[in-house]
Amino acid sequence: MRKLVIINMRFNTPMNTYVEVPRLTKEWIDYRMDIFMNYTCKSLINQTNQSFIGIVRYDELSHNLIEEALSRYPKLPDNIVFTPSPNRIINKALKNYDYLYLNRIDCDDMYHPTFVQQLIDFPFYEGLECILNQHGYIYDSVNNRLGTWFHKSPPFYTLIYKSEDYLNKKYYKLNRGHTGAILLNHEIINNKNFIVNVHEKNTMTKFEKSHTKEVILDENLKTSILKEFKII
Repeated sequence: MRKLVIINMRFNTPMNTYVEVPRLTKEWIDYRMDIFMNYTCKSLINQTNQSFIGIVRYDELSHNLIEEALSRYPKLPDNIVFTPSPNRIINKALKNYDYLYLNRIDCDDMYHPTFVQQLIDFPFYEGLECILNQHGYIYDSVNNRLGTWFHKSPPFYTLIYKSEDYLNKKYYKLNRGHTGAILLNHEIINNKNFIVNVHEKNTMTKFEKSHTKEVILDENLKTSILKEFKII
């Protein structure tokens, strides 16, 4: 069975909430590009299995600013692409595969280096619609604090489509965004596979929120986890 793994991200596309965020300005784009490169992109480049496409969707109105920001960093690998039209890339690639594994992440968060391999190895059965990652970490990259993090239906999920269904636009409808993913026929990866990144310009993520279960005070353990994710 041929699986196409897409790691899908929104960089500065229009948001129904937080409309006040200056997502089209040079200052906002430059700051978030730095966060993306140092965390999210690094976690993609460090994947032990590079058989995926990372798609970063941006608002076409910001094309010139995006290109300018990207020019200040080393050229991205061929499998990490900035585009205003992600479905063009997905649909073209999908013709050579039986199933689409459409994964979601925010442009400031991280996946464990073995995450893609875990997805590919995860037991598949007919009718499986979603794979959830409920457990992970939260990292305050400003104050160097690390904690464990849990969400029953988190923003770290992978939708599974038959290629023909996706190409025919038979998409799942997730009520209330990622909180609706758990209503699909799903399975759970129990490994701590992600890091939620708290930085200076998050719109809603705070280190002290209820999803933070335990602050990791053991410095050796914290260092070990950050090294495992290749943050340090």
